Amino acid sequence: MKILQLHNTQLSRGGADIELEREAAGLRGRGHQVETMLVDNREIEQIGSARAAIKAIWNQDAFAEAGRQIRDFGPDVVHVHTPFPLMSPSVFVAASRRGVPVVATGHSFRYSCVTAILQRDGELCHDCVGKVLKLPAIRHRCYKDSLPGSVAMVSSLAIHRSAGTFSHRVDRFIALTPFMRDLFIAEGIPEERVTVIFNAAPDPGPPRNEPRGYAVFTGRFVAEKGVRTILRAWELLDAEIPIILAGDGPLRPEIEAAAALDHRITVLPWLSSTEVTELLAHADISIVASEWYEGLALGLTESFAVGTPVLASDVGNFCDLVIPGYSGDHFRSGDAADLARAIGQFFAVTDRTSFRTNARREYDSMFSPELQLDRLEALYDTVIAEYPSGR
Repeated sequence: MKILQLHNTQLSRGGADIELEREAAGLRGRGHQVETMLVDNREIEQIGSARAAIKAIWNQDAFAEAGRQIRDFGPDVVHVHTPFPLMSPSVFVAASRRGVPVVATGHSFRYSCVTAILQRDGELCHDCVGKVLKLPAIRHRCYKDSLPGSVAMVSSLAIHRSAGTFSHRVDRFIALTPFMRDLFIAEGIPEERVTVIFNAAPDPGPPRNEPRGYAVFTGRFVAEKGVRTILRAWELLDAEIPIILAGDGPLRPEIEAAAALDHRITVLPWLSSTEVTELLAHADISIVASEWYEGLALGLTESFAVGTPVLASDVGNFCDLVIPGYSGDHFRSGDAADLARAIGQFFAVTDRTSFRTNARREYDSMFSPELQLDRLEALYDTVIAEYPSGR
């Protein structure tokens, strides 16, 4: 099978970028041919906000390039991972016009919210969910606090929804969780065109029960990931429990400043996949502190892969995947005191072996690469088989 991946990379390398690469590697390992077309968000800095706003609605360059790659490569299916903001939904039209079925993964909530995180002023927000014209986003200048940018993103979603780009040009949407599936349906996508496929994490082999007495956070250093809540929790935590934060992003100076004042905090840069696996494998618990719904945090799936339990914020998208007292625990999102309480409570348990066994069991039943690839291949086969009658 030939698969053409299309993706708009993030400014700070994140889960969507990593997942794209993992899927490509896994599919190639099964004998498929995979090529990738990327658009880099850093282009915004070069072309200016005005031209970027126009491209958010219709990127003629991306439309033409997608068409060229489809012509030259001859894919059986086009898989769009993130078309926003610069690539634009024009690529859906490019594939559809050339008679190739389209699959799209929702790595965030961009189809419902111009910021993609269903959050405004630090609070969860559903004001635009289900609306064709998402006027609250313009009123609050939600996209990068820019009126032109917000107008462009709202216009892009409204124009393409009204024109049927999402409901007729995309043969299947992949939602990472049942919660995300419900949001796709709220945006007018027929429910039979939305399939839930969990992200996977590489299988590092049998877990090692070798915790070294620390907590860990891995990911982008941004506010919506709950990084500030973690730092505040360690200010409140009256125990010698170390935490390691590995990643990068705009909040790195704040984290480094906190580490300079607290010997329990260690900051690491982005690590290789092997290094992340080692770091997580030796952690007693992994913290997924997201203060937005998030697609499906890699920190969760990668932790379960090595048998490390997860302490997750209680936002309604992914927290149900962590069972309190079994594979980890929950704390109130954005509540540093409750996070400090949960950390102290977890480390007070003398024997935590069962948590590690259960975490790996959850990985085997939901998040292994073999399961994900089986489901992805089945979905590709379905859209290819249905395509002639569907069009």
